[in-house]
Amino acid sequence: MNRYITPGFCIALLVVSACGSGEKSKLEKADWLLGSWENNSEQGKMSETWVKGDNDMYRAETYFVIGTDTVFREHSELKETDETLECAITIQDQNNGKPIVFKLTKQEDHKLVFENPKHDFPQVITYMHEGDSLIAEISGKQKGEFAKERFAMVRVK
Repeated sequence: MNRYITPGFCIALLVVSACGSGEKSKLEKADWLLGSWENNSEQGKMSETWVKGDNDMYRAETYFVIGTDTVFREHSELKETDETLECAITIQDQNNGKPIVFKLTKQEDHKLVFENPKHDFPQVITYMHEGDSLIAEISGKQKGEFAKERFAMVRVK
């Protein structure tokens, strides 16, 4: 009888393994964001650091420093919902301290596009990974005109 149990068990194990194909989640496919990124320019220093947070989410802190003054700071959370990936951005002194949520509309190997058509500006946030560079773009309508800002950073950690 043991002779039949072992092959049956092996077949069942193979079926279970095939069903759990090991495909990465949308969040895991964005793991190229993790790390510290910077851009030093005449205008100042921009830094963005993405880390794995609790509850299957990635968190980021973004700063823009001129001299010794932090003139801009934002917190971002990237988390997977039942339907998509969401990027929630919180900027101190904006939107009463509440996050603004952008939903993933496009994901490629090294590109993420998030949109919120109801937000004043930006309506689109794009992250692109090229080698040791991370490019963040914000775009959309601003005062009735199309506007886009691009932030290129290099990996520091």
